[in-house]
Amino acid sequence: MNTTDLNKKKMLQQTMLAKIEDVLKNGKKDAPPAYTLILGAGASFGVVPTAKEMLGFPDSRTKLVHEKSIPIWLAGQLDPDLSPGDNNARIACSKAFWKRFVADNASNSKCKRIEPDTEGLPKNTSIAEAYQSVFETACVGGLDTPERHRSYMRAVTLAAAPGSTQLNATHFYLASLLSLQRRSGDPGSDKKPLYTGRREFARTIFTTNFDPLLQTSLQLFQLLYYMTDRPELLSADALQTDQHPAIHLFYAHGSVHRPYMANTEEQIALLKQQNARDLAAYLGSHGVIVLGYSGWDDCLLEALNQTKSFSNNLYWLARGTDSISDNVGKFLTSHTNAYWAEIDDGGSFMAELHSRLCPGAPNTEMLYNPVRPLLCQLECVNLKGIRSGGSSEKDHSDTSAVSGSDAPEDVETIRLQVIARLKDAQKLFTESPKAGGELDELERQAGLSYANKDWDAALAGYDRLLSAEFTLPAEREALAYFRRGICYGKKGEVDKAIAEYSAAIELPGAPVDQVSKARVNRGFYYSQKGEDDKAIADYTAVIERPGAPVHQVAIARVNRGNRHRQKGENDKAIADYTAVIELPGAPVEQVAKARVYRSFFYGQEGEVDKAIADCTAVIELSGAPVEQVAIARLNRGVFHGQKGEVDKAIADYTAVIELPGASVEQVAKARVNRGNRHRQKGEVGKAIADYIAVLELPGAPVEQIALARVNRGFFHGQKGEVGKAIADYTAVIELPGAPVKQVARARAALKKLERKSE
Repeated sequence: MNTTDLNKKKMLQQTMLAKIEDVLKNGKKDAPPAYTLILGAGASFGVVPTAKEMLGFPDSRTKLVHEKSIPIWLAGQLDPDLSPGDNNARIACSKAFWKRFVADNASNSKCKRIEPDTEGLPKNTSIAEAYQSVFETACVGGLDTPERHRSYMRAVTLAAAPGSTQLNATHFYLASLLSLQRRSGDPGSDKKPLYTGRREFARTIFTTNFDPLLQTSLQLFQLLYYMTDRPELLSADALQTDQHPAIHLFYAHGSVHRPYMANTEEQIALLKQQNARDLAAYLGSHGVIVLGYSGWDDCLLEALNQTKSFSNNLYWLARGTDSISDNVGKFLTSHTNAYWAEIDDGGSFMAELHSRLCPGAPNTEMLYNPVRPLLCQLECVNLKGIRSGGSSEKDHSDTSAVSGSDAPEDVETIRLQVIARLKDAQKLFTESPKAGGELDELERQAGLSYANKDWDAALAGYDRLLSAEFTLPAEREALAYFRRGICYGKKGEVDKAIAEYSAAIELPGAPVDQVSKARVNRGFYYSQKGEDDKAIADYTAVIERPGAPVHQVAIARVNRGNRHRQKGENDKAIADYTAVIELPGAPVEQVAKARVYRSFFYGQEGEVDKAIADCTAVIELSGAPVEQVAIARLNRGVFHGQKGEVDKAIADYTAVIELPGASVEQVAKARVNRGNRHRQKGEVGKAIADYIAVLELPGAPVEQIALARVNRGFFHGQKGEVGKAIADYTAVIELPGAPVKQVARARAALKKLERKSE
C-alpha cells in the first residue's frame, strides 16, 4: 500500500473526536443514533488470546506460550495431566503439533500452504493460512469438527476463573457510554452533564468476535440488549432496529452460544455473499467507527466496500500504518469520507471518547458513584403484596402467639429499607463523612473527584479537607493547595489559581518538589496576565532552589526564556535555552523545545546555519515529541529556503505532511509553504495541488486557508482565468476571521484585475 496515499487519509485523533462530538451535540434529539461500531479481535485484546497466541506462538517478550492456545488445548483433551504451568512443555507441545499438522495435511488441497520457520512454527507470513487451516473440517489434527471448534472457543471465552479479568477497558468504557447516552443534561455534578450530546451515540455494534465480552459489559451497566448471532440465517429486516431501545449486538461470524461459527475461507465467503448488501445499506446510513478489526476479506469489509459514502464519516482506528492491511488501505483511499486515525490502543481511545462525551463522569459512573445504578434499578421495582418467604396467600393459622419481630414482613418494606441503606451508602461517594477516619476519607473523596476531572466537586472536597479540625502533614496540605490551583486554572479563574499556588509556596515545611511545581504553575499564570517580571521571579526561584527536581528546573528555564523573549531580552532568552540543552537529565521534551526556540533566534539574527543545526538536532533527537519535530521541520524548511536550497525546503515540508501525528495546523502550513516553493521552481501544477489540499483539509486554520486562496488566485490570474481568480480573492475577503494582511492582499489583487479588465 502506498504510504503517501494512506497518509492523505489520516486524521488526528483529537480532530476525529471533535468531529464526533460536534455531530452528537448538534444532532436532533429524536434522530437515530449517529454511529455504529465494528469491533474486531483487537477490541478483546488482553482477555481473549490473539490469533498468534491461539496458534501457540511464544510471546515475543515473555517467551511464554498461552495456556489456552490450540496445541495446548488439544493436547489437554488427550492428556488431562499436561501441565499448563510448564512453559518448556508447552513450547515443545506447540512445535510438535505444527510439525505433525503440516506433515499430515501436506497433500490436502483444503489446507492452506503453511511455511514453517526454523523452530517448526508457522512463519509470520503464514499466520492467516495457519489460522484458517487449523479450523478447516477437511484438515486433520486441528479443530477439525464443528464440535471441537465450538468446545475450544467456549473454553477460551467462557471458562474464566472467578476473580480473573473478564473485561478490558475497551468494553468497560463503551458499555458505560452506551448506558449514559440517554442522560443528556442529567448532571453527574453541580454543572457537568453526564452526556453532552443531544443525539445518541450508537445502538448497534457489529463484531467479528465470538466471545461474550460485549454481553458481559452491557450486563455490568444493566443495559438491555439483544443479539443477532445466526448470520447464516440473516433475514432482510434484521437491521431495521434503530428505533428499538435495546442495544443490538450483531455477531457477523456467529457466537459461542451457537453451533455455527465461521472461521474458514469457505464459511466466510458464504456469509459475504449472503449478507454484504444488507449490511452495506445500514452502514452507509450511519457514521462508522472501526476498532481492532484487521479488515480480512469477509462480509463486513465487502459491505464497507459496497458503501459509497457514510452519513457521518467512517473512522478506522489503527496503531500505525504497519497495522493497516492492503485491503483496508484500498478501501480507505477509494472512499471520499473514510479516514483513519492512529491510536495507542482501544482502551485508551475509548476512555478518551468517554471522557469527552461524558464530562460528568469521565471515568464512568461505576467508578464515580457505583451505588446509583443499583439504586435506580431497585426504585423501578414494585413488590407490594409479596410476603417474606415468597407466598402472597393469607396465612390462616393462629398468629396470636407470634411476636412482632417474628411476624412475616412485607417484601415491599424490605425493598424500601434496602433503598434507604443504599442512599446512606451513596453519601460515602458524595458527602463528607460524619465520624471516624475523616481525614483519609475526605482526602480520598477529593482525590476521586480530581481524578474524574470534576473540578467543582474536587474544590469542595479539598475545601472540606483544609478546613477540617485536623493537623494535616505539610506534604498533604501542600498537595491540596496545589490541586486546588489546578482546579481553578481549569475553570479559567486565574487569580484564584495564583492564590492557591501561593499558599502552597508559603506553607512551612512544604516539600521542595511541591513548591517547585507550584512556582512553575504560578509563573505560567502570571505570564498569562502579562506580569512577566513576576513570572520570571518564580522561574528564577525554581532554577536557584537547591534540590529542585531537574525536570522542574528545565521547565522553568524554558518558560523563563520565553518571558525574556517576550520582553525583547534575546541574549537572556538564548542563555536559558542553552542551559536547558546542556542540563544533565533534562527531559527530552524540554530539550526539544529549547532547541526549537533557540533556532528561531538564530534565524532572526541571520545565523542560519546555527538555526538549521538546532532544527536538525530536534529532528534526530530520540523520543522528541511529534509536535516539536514538526515545528523543527517547518522551521528548517524556512531556513533552507532562505539559503536558496529549495529542494531541501520541499523535502522538509513533505516530511511534515507525511509525519504521523502532526497537527492539522502544521500540515496546513507545510502545504502552503511547499506550494510556495513549487511556485518558486515554476511547478505551477504542484503548487496549486498543495493549495487545494489545504482548502480540503478538515479543520485547517483560517490563516492558512486565506493564504492558500490568495496564492491560488494569483495563479488563476496569471493563466487568464479571471473568474476563478476573482472567486478566490472574494472568498478570502468574505472569510470570517481571515487575517487583515491577507484580506488586504486579496482586495489589492481584485482592484488590479478590475483595472486590467477596463
